[in-house]
Amino acid sequence: MAVIGIEFTSVFAQVLFTVLLVAIVIAAFWVFRRLRQGEIQLASIRRENSKLRNEIANITGWTTNGRLPEDWQERLRNDKVAAGGAMPAAGSEAPREPVLVAAHQALAAVEPPFFASSDSAEEVTRAHKRIVDLIEGLAAERIDPVPALANGDMDKLLCLWRRLEAYFPDREQTDAYGFAAYAVLELLKRSQVQVMAPRPLSVESVKNCVFTTDDSEKLRDIPRIRTAAFAVNSRFTNPQGGEELVIDCERPGWNGPNGRKSPRILILDRSW
Repeated sequence: MAVIGIEFTSVFAQVLFTVLLVAIVIAAFWVFRRLRQGEIQLASIRRENSKLRNEIANITGWTTNGRLPEDWQERLRNDKVAAGGAMPAAGSEAPREPVLVAAHQALAAVEPPFFASSDSAEEVTRAHKRIVDLIEGLAAERIDPVPALANGDMDKLLCLWRRLEAYFPDREQTDAYGFAAYAVLELLKRSQVQVMAPRPLSVESVKNCVFTTDDSEKLRDIPRIRTAAFAVNSRFTNPQGGEELVIDCERPGWNGPNGRKSPRILILDRSW
C-alpha cells in the first residue's frame, strides 16, 4: 500500500508540473503577444505623429524641436505674398485665418485625448468636439476670441494642451492641441490679450495664481502623472514662501485691456 501511495504521489506531481508548465508557456505567449501588439500600436502612433508634424511643418515652418518659431505668422504672410496673390477659384473664398483652418483639420484628425481608464468616453468625446467646433468658429471668424476666453470656452483647449505637453509629449494629440493652442494665443495677442496657462511641473507663486487641491479629475490615479509629479517635487527642496509645484492648469488666466484674471492650478496635497 505504501508503494502504491508513492507512485500515486509521483504521478500526481508529474501531472501538476506539466499543467503548471503549460500554464507558464501560455502566459508567456500571452504576454509576448500583448507586448507585440503594444509595439505595433506605438509604431503606428509614431508614424501618424510624424505625418502630422510634417503636415504642420509645411504650413507653419514648425522647428524640429516641436516648437513654433517666433516669426511663424510672418513666414505664413510672406508665403502668401510669394504665391503671387493667386486668386481663389470662382465662387470660393480664401479662409480668413488659414493657420486656424489647418489647426482645425489637425484636431479633427485625432482621437479625443483619454488619460485614464475611468474617463467617461462620452464626456471626453464631447469636450474634444467642442474644442474642434471652437477652432472652426474662430477660423471662420464666427466666434470672437476675447469673449470666448472670458466665458471659459477656451479653458479645456489650453489646459489639455498643457497637460499633454507636460506628461504625454509622445501622443499624436499633443501636436494637434499644441498647434491649435499656439494659433489661438497668437489670435488673442492681436487683441492685446496675454494668456497665462502655467505649464505642469513648473513652479508658480500664489501671487500669480489661484491654488486648488481639489483633484476632481483624479489625476493622482494616473501613473505617468503621479510619477512625474513626485519626481519633480522631490527636487523642489527649497520653495520660497507661497510657491507651489504646478500639477495641472485647470483654468487659464489672462491680462488684457478689459481686465485681468489669475489662472487656477492644481497642486500637490496629502491625498497624493
